[in-house]
Amino acid sequence: MADQLDHPPVRLDGVVKRYGGRTVLDGVSFEVPPGITGLVGPNGAGKSTLVRSILGLVRLAAGSVRVFGHDPAAEPLRVRSIVGVVPEDECSVPGLSGVEMVRFAARLSGLPGTEALRRAHEVLDWCDAGQERYRPVETLSVGTRQKVAFAAAIVHDPRLVILDEPTNGLDPIERRAMLGRLVTLARRHGKTVFVSTHVLPDVQAICDRVVVIARGRVRLAGTIDELTRTAVALERLEGDGPLEDLVGLLVARGLRARMGDGGPEEPGRAVVLEPPGPDRIDMVWHCAREVGVIIRSLSPLHRPLEEVFVQTLRRAAADDATGPAAGREVTHAGV
Repeated sequence: MADQLDHPPVRLDGVVKRYGGRTVLDGVSFEVPPGITGLVGPNGAGKSTLVRSILGLVRLAAGSVRVFGHDPAAEPLRVRSIVGVVPEDECSVPGLSGVEMVRFAARLSGLPGTEALRRAHEVLDWCDAGQERYRPVETLSVGTRQKVAFAAAIVHDPRLVILDEPTNGLDPIERRAMLGRLVTLARRHGKTVFVSTHVLPDVQAICDRVVVIARGRVRLAGTIDELTRTAVALERLEGDGPLEDLVGLLVARGLRARMGDGGPEEPGRAVVLEPPGPDRIDMVWHCAREVGVIIRSLSPLHRPLEEVFVQTLRRAAADDATGPAAGREVTHAGV
């Protein structure tokens, strides 16, 4: 386990990949720490090629990749033994049942027959595959095929799990369940999860960090909190009751406050205010009691990740037009 402790799960330094005369990855450098990291970017940004680079499936023109300190190009079997992958494209074997497919993946990873079957059922139970696991994979629904693919990726208990568009085609319930499993893997089982996706709400919901790639370059990297924090520190208060009256009283008591957006489920049901500070925080609660508002939460206000993403792409287009240094990372302050 020393390599797990001494090295980051994934590290890319100056990675360059070309297909013919087209540069797909242009000086890409970043680390994937423990936890959940999201990789986002528009179509054609180089996300899938970057994932293949981590797995050692493409030959690089320059740069290096390390997975827990191992070079995937020089030690492909070692790297693949500690990584589980859910690819975007269909990867099942027609004719095999779901449980046979997962057992086959376990056998490929070196587990003996009986243990492979036991593990296959164990992870399929955890994925809530039910009795459909006994049906041929080609007859399964999109959601169940995704469960089987996910189970096959984690059946050998990998340290790192890489998923390429894991919620594509899933209905809202299945999508929420998939995201919940990823959080459980990272928080309870200590796995590193790396998710390549274009679904920004998924990233904001579960990821600790995000890397934005566009035109083959890293344009933004950092924690979700850092990248979505508003330029001016603001708090969002959510509660039940006459929030408009609360705003009026807070303003009368000297605090800057206004009605704001409580989120997509409750538009307008929030109060946005400047942080009252430790010496005045009690006043917020006193004002709420005075007007009959029950406070449900008071937390820092963040911008939607989609807004940050769009601004980053606009900045990237402007930077490319003026010829910035390749691989430059744009910080939150520069968005």
